[in-house]
Amino acid sequence: MMGRITPNGTHLKDYFKQRPDIGFWKAVLNMALYPPKPFQPEARRLPRPGFLFGAGLLAFAIGWFAYFNFAR
Repeated sequence: MMGRITPNGTHLKDYFKQRPDIGFWKAVLNMALYPPKPFQPEARRLPRPGFLFGAGLLAFAIGWFAYFNFAR
């Protein structure tokens, strides 16, 4: 029977450092930005219009909430 597995005994951090193409933040960036250009890897990735609209709505809602709860 195997012993108890501890976080230090696993090598997940090393595994994820070797695989930069997976992960939560990579998925978020791929959802928020246009896909990278395969022949111009250093080209800037532009944000998607839907993401900008959603981010603007979220910022507006937070501002509205803060104004009516803290400024009055």
